Order: sequence, then C-alpha cells, then structure tokens
Amino acid sequence: MKSKADIQERLLATFRVEAEEHLQAITANLVALSKDLPVADVQALIEATFREAHTLKGAARSVSLMEVEALCQGLETLLSRIKRGQVTFTPPVLTRLYEAVDGLARLLTQGQGVNAKEARELIGRLERVGMEAAEETPEAKADPGPPPSAGPVPLRFLSADTIRLSTAKVDALLLQAEDLLIPKLAAGERIQEARKLVDVVRHCRTTVNGINGRAAIPELDKALRSIEVQVRELLHRLVRDERTIAGTVDGLHEEMRRLRLTPVSAILDLFPAMVRDLAAKQGKDIEWVAQGTDLEVDRRVLEAMKDPLIHLVRNAIDHGIEPLEERAQGGKSTRGRLVVTVASLEGGRIAIRVEDDGAGIDPAQVRAAAVRTRLLTAEEAQTLSEDAARDLIFRSGVSTSPIITDVSGHGLGLAIVKERVERLEGQIRLETQVGVGTTVSMILPATIATFRGLLVHVGGQPFLIPTEAVERVIRVNPDAIARLEGHTVIHFKDQPLGVAKLSHLLGLPEPDRESECPGAEPCVVVRSGEERAALLVEDILGDREVLVKELRPPLVRVRNVAGAGLLGTGEVVLILRPADLLRAIREAPRPQAPPAPPEQTDRQKVILVVDDSITTRQMERNILEAAGYQVRVAADGMEAWTALKSGKFDLVVSDVDMPRMDGFELTSRVRADKKLAELPVILVTALEAREDKERGVDVGANAYMIKSSFDQSNLLEIIRRLI
Repeated sequence: MKSKADIQERLLATFRVEAEEHLQAITANLVALSKDLPVADVQALIEATFREAHTLKGAARSVSLMEVEALCQGLETLLSRIKRGQVTFTPPVLTRLYEAVDGLARLLTQGQGVNAKEARELIGRLERVGMEAAEETPEAKADPGPPPSAGPVPLRFLSADTIRLSTAKVDALLLQAEDLLIPKLAAGERIQEARKLVDVVRHCRTTVNGINGRAAIPELDKALRSIEVQVRELLHRLVRDERTIAGTVDGLHEEMRRLRLTPVSAILDLFPAMVRDLAAKQGKDIEWVAQGTDLEVDRRVLEAMKDPLIHLVRNAIDHGIEPLEERAQGGKSTRGRLVVTVASLEGGRIAIRVEDDGAGIDPAQVRAAAVRTRLLTAEEAQTLSEDAARDLIFRSGVSTSPIITDVSGHGLGLAIVKERVERLEGQIRLETQVGVGTTVSMILPATIATFRGLLVHVGGQPFLIPTEAVERVIRVNPDAIARLEGHTVIHFKDQPLGVAKLSHLLGLPEPDRESECPGAEPCVVVRSGEERAALLVEDILGDREVLVKELRPPLVRVRNVAGAGLLGTGEVVLILRPADLLRAIREAPRPQAPPAPPEQTDRQKVILVVDDSITTRQMERNILEAAGYQVRVAADGMEAWTALKSGKFDLVVSDVDMPRMDGFELTSRVRADKKLAELPVILVTALEAREDKERGVDVGANAYMIKSSFDQSNLLEIIRRLI
C-alpha cells in the first residue's frame, strides 16, 4: 500500500502536467492580447484567461501549493476587475500579467522556484496595478518588466527525455496498428488457400497418371509437376512472409498497447477525498484502503470502470457501512473499513474487489424490494434461494435502501455496474453476510484488443463465441434431450445442463437442410461465471482470431451481442455475449399480468405539491405539469392533510420546514392512515444534516431530495419509479 507521501508525489506530477497546459494557454492569450484587437475579442480573451487562472488555482489548492494558489488568486482578481471595467486594460497591466505568469512558471519549475517573499511581491504588484496612479509610479517606469510582445514563458516541467502526446493521438496510432492486423489475418487465409491449391494439383497429377502411376500424357504430367513445384514454393514464401508480418504486427501492436497502459492509481487516487467527504456528510468514520494500485491496465478499461467503482464505493458508504452508534451496539469498531484491491490474473485479466465491513445485504430485504418494484410476486420471491435473491440486487430498480437520497437508493447503481462489466466481457460476483460485510468481485480483461473465439454457423450466418467462455464442444443426439422441471436439459458430466438452439435465442430461422451427422447435432457448452449451458448450432468452423470492433451509438448495448469481429477473409461476424445467452436460457418467460382497465390506465396521475414558498410551489408545479401530471398545491402540512382526506392523489412532493405542520409530521400521518399508508411521499428540503435524512427514513418517506442540488430530471425519474 502506498504511503501518503507516495500519493502526494504522484498527484504533484499530475498537477505539473496540468499546470503546464494552463500556463501555455494563459501565455498564448497574453500574446494575442498584445495585438490590436476588437473590444469583443479582448473581452473574450480576458474571460478565457480568467477561467484558466481559476482552474489552476483550484488544482494548486488540491495539492497544497499555497504560494501558487495565492499568486493565481491575485492574477484571477486582477482579471476579474478588468472584466468588470474597474481596471482599464493597458500595456502596464499586460506587463504585470506577464510577470505573474513568469512567476507561476518559476514557482512550478523544479529547482528554479521563487520563494514565498517573491510570490508576495508579485501579488502586491498585481494589486497595485489597479490603482489609478500605478502607471505613473517611478517603480513602474523603472521596472517595466518584460515587454507586452514577449513570447511564451518557457516551461521546464518535463524531463528532456520525455514527450507528451494527447490521448487522441495515441488512440489514433493504436487504431492504425490494429488495422495492420487485417493483412496479418489475411496472410493466414492466403496460406490456407495455397495449401488447398497444392492438394488440388497433386490430385490432378494422381488422376492423370492413373492407378499404376504411369503418365498417360507425359507432357501434361511434366506441366503438372512444374505447377506443383511452383505452388509449393509459393506456399513456402507465403508462410515465411506471414511469419514476418505476424511478428512485426504483433510486436508493434504490443508496444502500442503498452502506451495505453495506465496505473490503476490514476483512478483510485481520486477516491480518498470522495470517501472522506461522503463519510463526513453522513457522520461516519471510514478508513479507505487501496491495494495493487501500481498495476498497469488499459486506459479504456479504467475509463469504463471508473463510474462502476464510484457506484460501488458510494453504495458501501451510504447504506453498507453502519452509523457510529449502530456499529458500537453491534460490537464493531466505530471506524468502518472500505478496501479496493486490484490484482493480476492469468490470461491477461485482472480482478477488482470492493469490500466493506458493513451491515451486509439481507436477502429478505432484497425480496421485499423486488416485490415492491413489481419485479416478482410475493409467492415467487419466497421461493428464491438466498443466492438467487441476492443476485436480484443487480436488477435495475431494485434497492434495499428504505429511502431515495442524492447518494443512493435509486436501484440503478449495481445494475449499471453489472452491465458495464459484461460489456467488457467480464464477470461479477457478490458475496455478503448480514452483519459482517459485502464484497463485490469483478474479473476483467487487462486490455481491450484482439481475441480468439470459436466460429459457429447458425441461421445461415457465422457467429463468434469468445474462447474463454467455451468449456467443451460435443455432439448431442435428439434422444439425449429431456424435460426437467419445465426446462429443456441434457446430461453433461452427470449433471443436468440447460440446452437451447442458438438460432432460437438469436431469433434466426433454421435452414432447411439435413445434418452432416444424422442423429446428432453440434453443441457448444459455454460458461459465464458459475453458470453453464449448452448451445445447439448447425456447424462448428473452428478457432479464429479476430480484430474486435466495438459497437457505436445507437448500438452500444445490443442483447446477446458484445461487438463485431473482422475475420482474415474480410468478413464481419458478430461476437456473442455468453452472459445474455445463459440468462435467456435460465429465465423462463413469465406470464404477463392482465392489462389494467382503460379507465385506470388512461387516468392522469395527480400529484400534491406542498411548500410554504409560492415560488417553489410554482416551479415544481410547472415541472410536473410539463411532464404530463395533474398538480394540486398546498401552502403547508395542515392544508395538505385536509386535501389528502378529501381528494385522491397518487403522490406527494413536500417541503419539510413549514408552519402549522411540517413535512415530517405530514408523512407520519400519511403512514398512520390505513387508506393513505401506501401513498408515495417525496421530501424536497434544504435540510441536509444526516439526522434529518434519518428522520425522513423513520417517518416513512420514499425519497429525500436536497434543494441545493435539486435536479428536475432526477425528480421526474423518482416519480416515474414510484407511481
């Protein structure tokens, strides 16, 4: 595990690269400002420079470079005064701006920094330049500083043996290197074609010479021998060239892939501050531990996993690790522990584990959540095993949180995590124990590149099944297929195994032709995580290496399809997603509920908005009416309670701090009333304290939204889910 000093040094290195970019942009703006420009262009450049200085100030603060932050603040203040017209932009002002940028560059250049005293002097010059007499002071005349036409300030943050490239350029180079895989794969196909040609020529010679081997037509036999020699020589040259091409292309591709490798710390170093802030906000004490952060992973994999990791960490903090009092009562240390571990596995894969020592996930709560969201009936939920119940947590809309907050409870986080992992052809597993904690394990590829797969023929089309998902290839007789508890199965290794025709799963027609092996069908046993199933196919064409092409919008997530692959023949094949195929086999279609009567389906939903602020009431009313809801309003809890007793509503959106009856008491009354007990209530309030959120849970609110971070799309999504 890295020490704080190691992390700080890494963050400083990252900051220096960022600072160079900001100072280069500021310097370019100052050079442009030294020219005769229209007023509008000057204002735009001043605004752009102000933004660069502001961003650099925030970055300097995050790494505790106080002199840099203070000098950026002085630069930002002067630019702000110029923007507001309090200071006229003149050559002496531009000179002071150049001085400040030069001072920043020297502060940030290792071994050539200015001290705090010099930084204060530069800040003082920036402050004095705004005074009316500053242009005429002897100091300004005697020490004008660099002329306004001076070139960019030299920056020396990077060592002489390094070069900086934008990620876009690296990506472009990698794509070109990947395109070279096409002729490499094509060279392999040409070898196969040449071998077939050798066999054809040999067969022709055998046919001409007859059974006794004597040449019936000597001239023809001689010509065929010459052709066979030439074809064999051509085959040898093709094999030699293919080896050269393969070695060069594979070497180039490997080097290009290494350029994209990034330490996991590039992502995980951002988490300590987030964990600290969220824990403080919820009144919890949490120790953050990151292990294996030096491991290098493809940047595309890291980018794809950043959001899922954020979801997992926020979930662990919000309703995984218990509050201090609850942990103390349970005999635990009041300080919770959140650990993320990254480890390398065989086969170019990595494992990421996110574990906490919190309350764990109660299967009973998951079952209740699935019933509450109408994913399952109460009877179906009770028949689930504990493992199957816990797996429901990965379904969209299922959340064990009793209330929706700005941090969690939306039931989307773990569904997003699972989808993102499967999109990378990875696997995810949940382990949890009530009162002990939860661990989420993810197995992912370390790089996104070419891969090998089993090429099969289904519905008249070729498809590719990833090699790592293929457990075995067998043939199945029709009489070996049986029905067991409503499922079609075969017996494999003395165990029943679900089986289905791949053409049926993909919605493809079956060709009208006889099997090459009457009485038996080719079958592929595939695995995803701990699950296995058998797929009946028409033909198995063998192992193939393909160049992977990711799906682009709007085809980012297509059921059963992970991407597209380019074969050496130039043919494009779809790469199948085993997890989707196994899910389709496992989940039998559920009977659809009868449609609701037209008068219930078509009735406009009615929402009661409660707030003592007329402005807030009107804003929320406009949002909800624009979304198609019928809205009634009340000025306080007492007026809302009267309306609820006399009218029919589908949901309540209420403020908390109101006269006569506040939102907490209103919610309590709703939950205590038999007729209104199931009515959804959303509290929208300025009260952000953890105690207020906990009280919202206690009184039975369904969601708790903070006005300071109000998002109307979030409100509408919560309402849609609740009603």
